[in-house]
Amino acid sequence: MDDGHGRILPRSLFGALTAFALISFNTAAFANGTKYFINSQPDSSCSDSGPHTEAQPWCSFGPINRIQVMSPGDEVLLARGATWDQQLTLTGSGTPTLPITLSAYGKGANPRILRDQATDDICILLNDPGSWNIEHLEVGNASVGILLHFNQLSHQNIAINDVFAHDNKGIWSKFSREYPVSAGIPDPFAAALNINLSAGILFNIAPNLSFDSSQYVLKGISLTNIRGAHNLDSVSFDAETTTTDGNDGHNTFQDVVLNGLLLTDDDGHADSAYQAAGLGCSDSLRLVGMTNVTLIDSVLYDEAACHTASGTAAVIIARVQNVNLTNNIFFGVPTTESPDETAVDLEFSESQVNFLGNLFAANAGPGVEILNIHPYDHTTGVDLADNTFLNNAFSLSSGGVSIWENSAGSGFATPFGSVRNSVYTQASGAFFEGNDTGSITQLNNISATSFPNYAAEQFSPIQGLHQWRYMYEVSPAHWTDIQGYSPSDYNGAWEVSPEQYVSAFALVPASCDAPCNTGGVARVWVAPYSGTVDIRGRVLKSDAQGGTGVFAQINLVSGRNVSHLWPSTLGRRQSIAGTDQVGYPANVNNIEVRAGDMIRFEVNANGQNFYDTVSWTPSVAYISTLRPGIRLPPRPVRVAQQGHTPTSIEKPGR
Repeated sequence: MDDGHGRILPRSLFGALTAFALISFNTAAFANGTKYFINSQPDSSCSDSGPHTEAQPWCSFGPINRIQVMSPGDEVLLARGATWDQQLTLTGSGTPTLPITLSAYGKGANPRILRDQATDDICILLNDPGSWNIEHLEVGNASVGILLHFNQLSHQNIAINDVFAHDNKGIWSKFSREYPVSAGIPDPFAAALNINLSAGILFNIAPNLSFDSSQYVLKGISLTNIRGAHNLDSVSFDAETTTTDGNDGHNTFQDVVLNGLLLTDDDGHADSAYQAAGLGCSDSLRLVGMTNVTLIDSVLYDEAACHTASGTAAVIIARVQNVNLTNNIFFGVPTTESPDETAVDLEFSESQVNFLGNLFAANAGPGVEILNIHPYDHTTGVDLADNTFLNNAFSLSSGGVSIWENSAGSGFATPFGSVRNSVYTQASGAFFEGNDTGSITQLNNISATSFPNYAAEQFSPIQGLHQWRYMYEVSPAHWTDIQGYSPSDYNGAWEVSPEQYVSAFALVPASCDAPCNTGGVARVWVAPYSGTVDIRGRVLKSDAQGGTGVFAQINLVSGRNVSHLWPSTLGRRQSIAGTDQVGYPANVNNIEVRAGDMIRFEVNANGQNFYDTVSWTPSVAYISTLRPGIRLPPRPVRVAQQGHTPTSIEKPGR
């Protein structure tokens, strides 16, 4: 459950579940709002023939699986600390006011559903769900952790929060170890459920489902605080389809927000048995068949981490329209002797895909590939702005390239878009290359002389590490370091209080009496030496549910002097509305700094701070210095245990 500030509430708050009337599972129909407690632990007094209360829960999933259709308001509650090796199968839809809930109760670790790694193992199967809240679970060792499978159209409202999905693998392009690629016969189990690729969380549709461009399958989807590791795909929206009226199928899944994903080490088919069957690790986040998508404040590290003959990418995007990837880290796609080895692959049929304020670092291949290599393809309105690119494509013998564009030649579509206002370091090769680049506008992309400081990647529980400090405003214009660091939140946070903090991606100012002149929070970059720096970044609301909005500004502090840098109007602050999840570029060029100068990225509330979590992870890069530039090494470190983001780029040879 979210606390209204974009963070998970303490688990102990979920243990206060009240008793309710006893209802036998043999009853033909259940009233709205029935709670089903399930607890497999030996001391739980569980019984599959009991009343499914907290005092006497069911033991297994057998009774709940026999309920043909769940009702609005129902709650399926799994005991914390319990583990099952069974498939949980649920069908039915709630309503916007009475959603169906699958969650946890009690104290301890999230409930776990861990299977036996068989190809036909699924942890949770939801058939045609609508208006569901799914939270506080661990799913693993299956072909799919959570499968949301749709046989019908026009479903709405799925919210998934605080799920750890790991070691979900076994199916690639509908093939498996039992049905290898060389045999040419898809696995019957995969074909029946239209499972193209295994995933920790998979949204897909039945193979015979047809619809036109005015219809949709699922609208209104939220995934927050999702952890994925050692899967094939960690999160997948997979709708390889065209609509009946010839549209390209981008309308299958609509209005999707992915916030706070931490996906790491997805190497699901690295094992020799999978490789021998021709299976690979194509991607880790799959966005196919979608409209109106936001990916924000997320980390993808060491993804697509095994050989795949057809190529690898941390993120694959196809058949989409109106996609924003904002303030994310795409880090360390490894060398696997595969084609591509890219962070993000724009594969085919994309319109209006925006990359804003992201970090692409130490990926074996390009940071972004813009491909037009399929018949009837189109790539229009692609915008890469305010990003940071660090030493990508280091494995390519021909030299690095941060962004690669490729079309299949005569008769194939020409891509259209722009690459602008980014900062990059490239050990060798060009920043942007391809065979049809003339249609892509390039503007104000700056080569840095040293390793840029990207705030979220360098977030730390140590004040001042990697040149970053974390401050708050104790009185008007009086700023001081935040003293308390809390490792318990999803990203860890420097906290003045649980309602005023700075984390890897987020800033939450204190409530105040508008117009607010105190209670602000800030990231602060400290110059290690003199030179000229550029700032790149994007500031916006991370939580766009509403609220009174916030104010943002950038100031340069040199001794006792404070100089206003952004926005451009002197003395003004940038107002960001409560529902603004697009935001504003916060770029400043040619700032002269001396050693010890501070650049302060400030956020203040505009009244109450409900829902006013701000996403802002600026990048500061020297474009000229008084000492030689620093050559970036090619190998990334593992994700830090505290902070959940990579903290540096280590030397080769480890």
